[in-house]
Amino acid sequence: MSRTSFTGRLATALAAASALAVAACSDIPVQPDAAGPAPTSPDVSKAPAEDDVVAGEVIVKLKDNASLDDVSARHGLAKGRTGYGKAFEILLTGRGNERAMAARLAADPDVEYAEPNYIRRIDEIDGRLWAFYNPGGLNMSFYHDASGRTGTIGSSYASKSDADEDAIEGIASGGGDVIVGSIDTGVDFSHPEFTDRLIAGQDWVSNDTDPSDTPDEGHGTHTTGTMAGTNVGVAGVTGASSHVKVYVQRVCGPSGCPTSAIINAINAAVDYKIAGNPVVAVNMSLGGNSESTGEKNAILRATKNDVLVIASAGNSGSGKVACPACDPNAISVAATNWQDQVAAYSQTGSGLDISAPGGYCYSNTTEEGCIFSSVVSGYKGGRTYSGPTSGTYAYMMGTSMAAPQVTGAAAAVASKTGLRGSALRTRILSTADDLGSPGTDTKFGSGRLNVYRAVTQTTLGQGQ
Repeated sequence: MSRTSFTGRLATALAAASALAVAACSDIPVQPDAAGPAPTSPDVSKAPAEDDVVAGEVIVKLKDNASLDDVSARHGLAKGRTGYGKAFEILLTGRGNERAMAARLAADPDVEYAEPNYIRRIDEIDGRLWAFYNPGGLNMSFYHDASGRTGTIGSSYASKSDADEDAIEGIASGGGDVIVGSIDTGVDFSHPEFTDRLIAGQDWVSNDTDPSDTPDEGHGTHTTGTMAGTNVGVAGVTGASSHVKVYVQRVCGPSGCPTSAIINAINAAVDYKIAGNPVVAVNMSLGGNSESTGEKNAILRATKNDVLVIASAGNSGSGKVACPACDPNAISVAATNWQDQVAAYSQTGSGLDISAPGGYCYSNTTEEGCIFSSVVSGYKGGRTYSGPTSGTYAYMMGTSMAAPQVTGAAAAVASKTGLRGSALRTRILSTADDLGSPGTDTKFGSGRLNVYRAVTQTTLGQGQ
């Protein structure tokens, strides 16, 4: 389908969206004043908080030929469960003693590494499809403003032309079959955005084979829609969705995302194949502050097997990339707004690889500045809307919304070109729009994702 037809459909969607109300964004309580000042900048002085841990659990990797019975007896610990592929063991200790016991175990000569079972958090904080094509001049309107203001907010908030990733309709049509992975809260398997394209993996939270999203969460359905939805995802808009299947694993529940579950999911994704067709990339829109050796080992294994691990940089606004995005083998993704600026909430810093639209809207405005995608039926996390199918949709913002755009681009490029592994990574990073300081920098990484250039290796003219 042509750019013209897509633009017309987008304009209609944006006009309809102008009457929508903003969902509460509690971690970004910025409210524009009448003059419309620029959004606040990230506070790079913030110190990362210590991650929560799963009570009473320590992840342990033994050295070759070491005895789990001997190690557990030596430290007076009960044995828990074994990780996928025997990548690790869980030993059980007293509540509150997890960090001290991990340090003690790490000093044991029979132990390769030991660490608490850290809890990651999903990085959620959707105008309709401005991230794919932004003509400039788009703006939000006041909604239930405390001062009684109505109408469009200040012109300094209007979108900038070309602050998009040029995900032109049809550019990835006619490619080969690929699989990407969703490592998140699960996905709504009944949502029409994904008809016949979801593969049920494991629920590593409930330890069963039903990785369905729940109305209390909804995050995984949104991120999966953003990367692979037929109508609202990068793969769908570029024409690749009919060839893209998503291997779904649930690692996040009401108490967060244990690193043990994340490690299991990465390793399982590396091993998954359909008729010899492996997973090309996994999306992880989650993170925390502590580095995990178990995650690093799993990401290294994925990298050696040509599986890209794409992770959100985090939403604290600090100058340090969250983990597991902090791992040099992962592709870390910061968020930009519709003015091609780094979103104020986005974490940045050394090791940042790329940025992509993550949205930015306010608690007293309509939501056009955020990212629109699918959510689970009955979603309880905020206001929901009808969309291009009979399914449920919502707006969100965050690096969680940025990372799956890179994963969707990886799916489109892999489908159309056949690139995998390091060659696929290089194509995506080297074709980004260079923003900020020339070359790779700590604010945008290699630049802001450009899907058109990644797929075609050619550049659209400005304003197209």
